[in-house]
Amino acid sequence: MKNFDSRAYSINDFLEWNDKKQLVLSPKFQRKAIWSDDAKSYLMDTIIRGKPIPKIFIRQTLNIENRQSIREVVDGQQRLRTILSYINDGFAIKKKHNQKYGGFFFSQLSNIDPDIQSTILNYEISVDLLVNLPDNEILDIFARLNSYSVVLNQQEKINANHFSEFKILVDRLSHKHNDFWSENKILTNQNILRMADATLVADLVIAMIEGIQSKKQIKSFYTKYEKEFDYDTDALERDFDETIELIKSVFDETLKGTQFKRIHLFYTLFTSFYHTKVGLKNLDVVRQEIETNKYERTKIALTDLNVLFGTVPFQNMSVPQIQFLEDSRRATTDTKVRVRRTKFILDIVNSI
Repeated sequence: MKNFDSRAYSINDFLEWNDKKQLVLSPKFQRKAIWSDDAKSYLMDTIIRGKPIPKIFIRQTLNIENRQSIREVVDGQQRLRTILSYINDGFAIKKKHNQKYGGFFFSQLSNIDPDIQSTILNYEISVDLLVNLPDNEILDIFARLNSYSVVLNQQEKINANHFSEFKILVDRLSHKHNDFWSENKILTNQNILRMADATLVADLVIAMIEGIQSKKQIKSFYTKYEKEFDYDTDALERDFDETIELIKSVFDETLKGTQFKRIHLFYTLFTSFYHTKVGLKNLDVVRQEIETNKYERTKIALTDLNVLFGTVPFQNMSVPQIQFLEDSRRATTDTKVRVRRTKFILDIVNSI
């Protein structure tokens, strides 16, 4: 027998219940974690943009004496506290999350857009209503929900706990180039669903800023950039986009048929091409742009590296080729090997 009811309630509904003391926001089931200012800002930016937020679970009971329904928030307390605080001018969205509405309190939004306040109040939140369920039933529901939950990987955990301009840039670039990742078989759709695209883009943007780094350092850079990210995100986005376009121009539609579709080798291809356009920190290789009339020869030279991964005996290879093959087969992502692979590719590109 179904013991819940799925509905959608507007933010204004929650405000009315709270004003009438019909909303309980501190039940025994909720964790006492406190959201950061960035997390609160990011949630409200999500709502202002009209994007969905996770559903909320509410236990509804009837007070017989006054015949009022009491709504006890079983899951979603921090989300609702954040929303109610924002509506009551408790904080403003940060500029880094929303250039248009950032820095303004809710009561000031009408000065920017006369309709935005009503849009926010009419925003609907999905709710599962648990009617008159006892505590043991609610605990059982959450035990069952958790048993089906997928364990978060590192990138998913990072994404859930960071709200910096770096994280926003990474997410934007990941989504913008979604077709490129999948069409060139760099990432599968399943990889993308588990945020492998964000991992790759974060890794690449870190290289653009800091020079080639170990992949193991991604988490520490997210933490570093959460505190301060004093970089021009527009310039970074432009340079990233232009590097992807250069790769497209050189390889046309043949990238997926090369070894460079493998993530660790795509990283090397990107850092090499980025160096020809902009230059990488701490890389002692002459920066030489790839001229348009050299695109075809560059493609052929790099595609020919496929042969190394076949049955060519070591005695027919040069020492640098053997080293590149060994570095590539191991898919190592430490700094030293990454630098070595990038230098190898740049030596080929610069010799054309």
